[in-house]
Amino acid sequence: MAKTENCRVEWSFYKNFKILLFTIALFGNQNFSHANNNSIRIESLFQPPTITLAGQSTYKVIIHGSQENPQGSIPQIPGISISNSPQVFRSASFINGIPSVRLELSFNVTPKAVGTHTIQKWQIQIGKNAFLVPDANLKVLPPNQQDIIRKNEQEKQEENLKQASFIEFSNPRPYLFEGETVSTEINLFIWDRLPVSRIERAPQKEGGSISISEMGQPLEKRNQTRFNKSYTVFSWPISMTTAIAGKHNLKFNTSIRVRVKSRGNSPFNSPFFNDPFFGFGREESLTVLSDNHTINVKPLPLNNRPKSFSGAIGKFSISTSIDSDSISLGDPIRYKVDIEGKGNFSAMPAPPLESDEIFKIGPPAFSFDGNEITMFEGIQSFEYVISPLKSGLLEVPSITFSYFDPLQEEYFVTKTKIHKINVDPGQTWIDPSEESSSEEENVPEIKTNDYFQTENEPGSWVLSLEKESIITSKLFWSLQSIPMLSTVVLFLYGLKRKRSGRDIFRKKLSLLTKQMKDAIAYDDPELFFKASRERIRLEIGTLYKRTNPASLSSQEIISLLGNGSNNENLIQEIDDVLQRIDDYEFADREKNFPTLENLDKKINTLLKKLK
Repeated sequence: MAKTENCRVEWSFYKNFKILLFTIALFGNQNFSHANNNSIRIESLFQPPTITLAGQSTYKVIIHGSQENPQGSIPQIPGISISNSPQVFRSASFINGIPSVRLELSFNVTPKAVGTHTIQKWQIQIGKNAFLVPDANLKVLPPNQQDIIRKNEQEKQEENLKQASFIEFSNPRPYLFEGETVSTEINLFIWDRLPVSRIERAPQKEGGSISISEMGQPLEKRNQTRFNKSYTVFSWPISMTTAIAGKHNLKFNTSIRVRVKSRGNSPFNSPFFNDPFFGFGREESLTVLSDNHTINVKPLPLNNRPKSFSGAIGKFSISTSIDSDSISLGDPIRYKVDIEGKGNFSAMPAPPLESDEIFKIGPPAFSFDGNEITMFEGIQSFEYVISPLKSGLLEVPSITFSYFDPLQEEYFVTKTKIHKINVDPGQTWIDPSEESSSEEENVPEIKTNDYFQTENEPGSWVLSLEKESIITSKLFWSLQSIPMLSTVVLFLYGLKRKRSGRDIFRKKLSLLTKQMKDAIAYDDPELFFKASRERIRLEIGTLYKRTNPASLSSQEIISLLGNGSNNENLIQEIDDVLQRIDDYEFADREKNFPTLENLDKKINTLLKKLK
């Protein structure tokens, strides 16, 4: 019986609701148009009207007699903060048999100061008519004891959440120098009671002008104590290289997956919860951040900078060796240069060693013995192939190597020892036909009538009585093919090195161009400006045969353009583009910049005009 009664009540409500909608649809054009013109009534109020400084209220604007969306702007009150996106509620009802509509706008309000705050009359537009919204008062009281306790608990909860998992990294020195590479470590702390299923990705850098090396597999350390809690620490050793002088912000972030039972046990509410039973439950992604660090980067000093300095920053020692000190003319030797120490090996160019009238020198081969991920500490080797062009006792020229020590803040210059090699000129070839003809001229003519026949045993058969020419000797040509093959191999090796350098340039240029197009497609100014700077450095540095284009500063780029045959307008336009890139990344991002697509076209046009 009870079930039947409930069904009857629900049907009755549904029937009345259908009648209401039908009546509004039937008489809406007459009654509502009359209401819109003559019966619109507006109310405003705060709910609740009295709150503490730690509480929140709602500012409501209620419009009777119209369902049209109003237009207007709420006045800004210094003591309270009002949201810009209201919640909208519409309703329809009968009053004395007359259909009525109601539109309610609700704005969230957060207090900022104690006192009574009044939103005075302000104007809204409904259709073609303007109406006034009446005054509304909100009284804000000082926070009570319960508010203070709630706020303290919230702050403690947020602090506990920060201590559940966090990232630490340290700057080894108070300041660094432009272009310097330092070794550091990124540590991800995870509380042992936090049910983490996996680390979604390695920590990522936030902030430009400082590059970091690739992150490999982390090192895991257990039972590390912090804040009276036990943590598991995942460490990534990295090298950090600065690019531009100034103060730069740097921080890291990562994401971990955490198992939770319900929203009440979510790490976003409290990190102090138990692991779900048998590992069941859902997972949530938790973002882990590091503190923001300010890296102070100083420019390299100009005083006492040697001419041979090419960008090596750190503490180094240099040594050289040759594979042989006695060779024949035309034979090559291997000249090896080893630079050992700590510093920016990834940005270090090969020592200059050029051909002259005594030696022909090929391009060097590179190799690194150490941690190839960080490339901060180890031995960088450069191997040259040297071919002497003269015979005698020759001296392989020494190499002048300069570097800047950031700890002592001084430049140091060192020279390698001189290697002496004995180059044998080899044997001089003499035409054997000339020698035999001169001997035949000195032999007296023998008369044939003095000979008489004797009986003896026949000897071995000889095809010719003449001596064999050295030109037709297989041994001669075998010996001559050795230096010829060596020369061909060296030529092909140098050609391969040259082609590989061109291929690397094309690949880098293609990658940077693709990054610029992707940045335009996804409207990513930071990626666009970073790729643009690297592309300008690469093309201009390669055009003017700089060994390390990635280390060029903006001033050095402009100086290179000035040494070429480029006109002043082109140099000024490229300088403006570099200045725009620096302004966006390091100065003021609020400036009006041209669209990325237009700037991309301009950069392409300028680079094509370079000479």
